[in-house]
Amino acid sequence: MNAVLPAAPAASRCLDLMAELDGGPYHAELMENGHGRMFGVLVCTDGTVLRAFSGTWDGRYEVPGFVPPAFDVEEYRQVLGKYDYMIKSVPDHRALSRRCWEELRSLYRFHCFDGSIRILSDVFPDAPSGTGDCCAPRLLSHAYSLGKKPLSLCEFFYGSGTQEHKSFCNPCDSRCRPLLPHIIGLDVLYQDKDIVVVDKPSGMLSIEGKGDDKQDCIASRVRALYPGCIDQPCIHRLDQATSGLMVLGLTKEAHDRLSSDFENRRVHKEYEALVEGMVLQTEGWIELPIRLDVDNRPHQIVDFEQGKSAVTEWQRLSIENRFGMKVSRLRLVPQTGRTHQLRVHCASGLHCPILGDALYGKAPEGEISRLMLQARVLEFTHPVTGERMRFELESDF
Repeated sequence: MNAVLPAAPAASRCLDLMAELDGGPYHAELMENGHGRMFGVLVCTDGTVLRAFSGTWDGRYEVPGFVPPAFDVEEYRQVLGKYDYMIKSVPDHRALSRRCWEELRSLYRFHCFDGSIRILSDVFPDAPSGTGDCCAPRLLSHAYSLGKKPLSLCEFFYGSGTQEHKSFCNPCDSRCRPLLPHIIGLDVLYQDKDIVVVDKPSGMLSIEGKGDDKQDCIASRVRALYPGCIDQPCIHRLDQATSGLMVLGLTKEAHDRLSSDFENRRVHKEYEALVEGMVLQTEGWIELPIRLDVDNRPHQIVDFEQGKSAVTEWQRLSIENRFGMKVSRLRLVPQTGRTHQLRVHCASGLHCPILGDALYGKAPEGEISRLMLQARVLEFTHPVTGERMRFELESDF
């Protein structure tokens, strides 16, 4: 996965740690075939520097000068001891090993951005063994446990193993990517000093709403995670019920340039949706003008006299048997950016509302727990470097 925080100044601290390891008592062991491991450094906004290693080091879970693991070591050893005896007594120990890891998962406790403590078995039930032992979750959890705010994170591999000696690395995809969003409050796909790209979950606001209960949103979490971020980093919004890709500007220059690109349709967006029933055509265009229904906010209606032009290109991807019914999976490409445009166009243009759409179809019920609409592709020009960037997600329904 990509880095979730800037590497500097933690990278320079990593170089210091490498130098310590070069001249330390464990250098020879780490350089033995397959004995290398990951190390990481987290710098906090108040200058605190935290260091971590992955897994165990010299057979120990805790080493002075490094953050502790995310579990109680004595509890962990008790579970391992119980299963170690049983595993040695049977020829096929795979089932016992799975049971052991299932029990161990409940011991991992991560301190998170909002002051909560999350259990690994709750937030990542299918986590592969070793999840939670990597440097990034250890460092971030420990920082939050101390009431610190992370500023910079960098990891490197030292010794002999699958990675190059002293090579810098990002958090891993298999174990860290599903876990880190629960710890830091954001699923960060890309970040640099100018922008951040996130995967917004369904049910979260893009920007603050009215009332104390509507202050938690993508914008507020970005501000909290990236010190120096402008007051309003949001360039575009997704409906609260919609999931998917958002790009935010961390600086005024980046925000203003990207806002201009969105307004002038220089940004390419694609959505995926599951809609009720069978869409018989394979592709087409919907051109229905939309305006706010002033007597039923935030509901939008089709109005050929007062509505604003709204155009959507669509393509049928498949017809599926889901939730005990026939549904159609669609690729939706908005050519304009009207409020609720895709939801209105599916309901009024195709006469097939998006599943879980309480405003234009049926409210979520049973197995349908959310609006089945995802911003799956986002392509834009980087506002500072000029690089064309494309992000694409796997479908989340």
